[in-house]
Amino acid sequence: MAAPFPVFINARFLTEPLTGLQRWGREVLLALDQMVEDGVISAHAYQFHLLTPSMPETPPPYRHLEIQVRRPLRSHLWEQMILPYAASGFLMNLKNTAPVGHSNMSVQIQDLQPIARPETHTRMFNRVYGWIMPRAAKRAKVLCALSESTAREIHKYFGIDREKITVTGAGHEHVLAVEPEPSILQKHGLDSRGYLLAVSSLNPNKNFQAILRAMQLAEVRVPLVIAGGTNPRVFEGSDGLEHLPDNALHVGRVSDGELRALYENALGFVYPSFYEGWGLPPGEAMLLGCPVICSHTTSLPEVGGQAVLYCDPADDESIAKQIFRLVEDGPLRQELSALGRAESSKHTWRGTAEKLWAAVEPGILGFREFP
Repeated sequence: MAAPFPVFINARFLTEPLTGLQRWGREVLLALDQMVEDGVISAHAYQFHLLTPSMPETPPPYRHLEIQVRRPLRSHLWEQMILPYAASGFLMNLKNTAPVGHSNMSVQIQDLQPIARPETHTRMFNRVYGWIMPRAAKRAKVLCALSESTAREIHKYFGIDREKITVTGAGHEHVLAVEPEPSILQKHGLDSRGYLLAVSSLNPNKNFQAILRAMQLAEVRVPLVIAGGTNPRVFEGSDGLEHLPDNALHVGRVSDGELRALYENALGFVYPSFYEGWGLPPGEAMLLGCPVICSHTTSLPEVGGQAVLYCDPADDESIAKQIFRLVEDGPLRQELSALGRAESSKHTWRGTAEKLWAAVEPGILGFREFP
């Protein structure tokens, strides 16, 4: 019997702080590991090696995916200079970037925000991603996109045929894997069903200031709770949340259990983002029964379907109108809660991993036949 064919995975994201991009990679790896356990992917045919520049602080409990540290260097230098030589076979890349000198690979593009909305990131960030992403996408044997919106942008900005791009989507059920921690409500004096929630990093793209302005226009009496942090090394500018009005509260970074409690006890979730490759927070809120207001832009209609209230992120009146409707109409909230659970449950991490593997495996087989 032939030895299993080695498949290498660029797992640099396992050493990074957990945001949406890292969440996607971690959940997909867990799903791929389960697919091997279930026999959907043959352990006799493939052996998976996760390559990282250092050992993750809390290595996930994989049964069939082996973490291998390849030093020296780190970050993009590691990815461009060390990874191509460490990955001596087919390489899967799961987080926007990849070694541009490696052609026997798959590349997953999560979004093109540094190119489509460069004003939201630092100049250095845009330069790095603007150089790597088009080159990696064009070199890849298999190219995947997080959403149909991202696939269209890859065609628009990189000139790659849409038919050559597989859309994988994302899942939301990770929010069910942790127990809620309602102590955060008591900590901040929050009443159940007595506040609106906004969640994410304080990237200006998330449009938090528009929420605050819309709250004043809507003249609703419930407070706005903002959960999340910011990274000034990545995002350009400040969203001014150091000067919040009396009806808004920034609770900072929260644990997964605290976030679940905030979702489950909120009157509604507001997400007027200008740009998203997918939008995990609205999907999470929907799965937990929290009614959602979100933008009608980019990929968000793919997440929300017919189960959310849509707004124009550039129009404060549009956001205010939907906030007023959500706060004042109890039956509407109940309807959106039920519709949101049903819509969000259509998108799972197992389904995402299956779409990814269905695209990648033919590329691996082609590499094995014609290395």
